Amino acid sequence: MVAGLPKRVRPRGTARREALLDAVLRVVAEVGADAVTHRRVADVAGLPLASTTYWFDSKEEMLTAALERAADRDVERLEAFLADATADASDPLELAVAAILDPVEQWGPSGRGRLLATYTLMLEAARRPELREVTMRWTDAYFDALAPLLAAAGSHHPRSDAELLVAAADGLLVEQLASDDTSDLGPRLRRLADALVRA
Repeated sequence: MVAGLPKRVRPRGTARREALLDAVLRVVAEVGADAVTHRRVADVAGLPLASTTYWFDSKEEMLTAALERAADRDVERLEAFLADATADASDPLELAVAAILDPVEQWGPSGRGRLLATYTLMLEAARRPELREVTMRWTDAYFDALAPLLAAAGSHHPRSDAELLVAAADGLLVEQLASDDTSDLGPRLRRLADALVRA
């Protein structure tokens, strides 16, 4: 250790597990799900290999737990965002769009990596059944949160309109990731939300 520099403090217990899951997400974002191994995750987290094998028996377990962590954090954020904003909101459609895009704006420069990890793991659910339940629970949380807002705006089919709005947002965000576009999706999603509630 270099003299004068503080010793690096390693997380312990559940904090260590969370650090490993964050490392899984970083590996997925940088090089894909196939590159996740116990050794690589431990290296990225700056923790001993034994810590990954202590917490996770397999790669599939690491991927599932990482997706669960991302989902739980985002659903908590979604619920907190709506709880804070609903009292002041006069435009439920604007709030619905903001609820979808808030994490992208909130994450700032790190947002691209988080989105890449999220969509990569969601696509992995097509090949890894253990990821499907987490993916479905996560998307259902968005449908459940947005449907009342769309109903308040006059939608006759709030649940299916929520599904269409989220699907459109996902498609546009994937397109942005692929093209490195950083334009504001808010106006396009707002136009779609307006069209859906008028249909």
